[in-house]
Amino acid sequence: MRGLTKAYRARTRRATPTLANDRLTLTVGRGELVALLGPNGAGKTTLLRQIAGQLLPDAGSIAVAGVDMVEDPLAAKARLSVIPQECSTIESITVRETVLCFGRIKGMERSTSAARTDEILAEVGLTSEANKLVRELSGGYKRRVLIAIAMAAPSAQLLLLDEPTTGLDPEARRAVWKVILGLKRRGLSILLTTHYIEEAEYLADRVVVIHQGVFVVHGRVEEIRAGLPYQGRLEVRDLDRLSPEARRRVDALGGRWKEALRSEGYVRFEIPDPFSRETVSELAELTALGVRASLSPVSLEDAYLAVVGALGE
Repeated sequence: MRGLTKAYRARTRRATPTLANDRLTLTVGRGELVALLGPNGAGKTTLLRQIAGQLLPDAGSIAVAGVDMVEDPLAAKARLSVIPQECSTIESITVRETVLCFGRIKGMERSTSAARTDEILAEVGLTSEANKLVRELSGGYKRRVLIAIAMAAPSAQLLLLDEPTTGLDPEARRAVWKVILGLKRRGLSILLTTHYIEEAEYLADRVVVIHQGVFVVHGRVEEIRAGLPYQGRLEVRDLDRLSPEARRRVDALGGRWKEALRSEGYVRFEIPDPFSRETVSELAELTALGVRASLSPVSLEDAYLAVVGALGE
């Protein structure tokens, strides 16, 4: 996408139109997964709907595998698959029939459709469920069915995933992650939106943060984490159970490191280097005094919250 802009008209003539997407530029490479993060109303779904050809942009351009979405929408749509945030399947047919049906609709050759359907089911871990009715599946398996449908498009090179694991339990979410990584290894380009920061951290090659329709952060996960002024956290719990000596030692840490959060029985410090000899030694001495403390590096969630917090969300 280049300079992509979408504005929603105001309800009254005097009001200013709302910019849902404001001059967005992004390329997703072959075999690359880019995660799009942002608070509700930031413009994520609007962006995906334009890429999918469901909304026309007011300015800018979109190309899927070199085909312009506005000038030749049918050819561009043939090169992508979409799993929207709200999506249902035909509950009264089997898993195999579902994938086969959608594959034929999307242009799968009749002579190879049965074999290709079985290949797809194996790739997403649905072989054992192939003859079950879709309504008999758990939420995690239904999500796999949606991914299988997306894979059934024979010429798709781009996969759009709008919050693909929302509502799934941790085990089912991890299973879907494994399938998505397999698609990436096959060379599919993937653009994913999610509210699960750990999902983006686990899956993405690059992360983009969108805020009020504008890309405010763009880079690899490690680059975004490195942008924080601190690189680790030291957390101390059960402050009210510490000996006087241990309590004085913990309170003295505030003179060296920034105290980021304190509540009843808990304090957290932001530290420059969680793996330095000085930091590890400090943790060992606190532990020897009976302090319940833990040391951890920063996460993508820390960086995301810092960015969004600075922007007033």
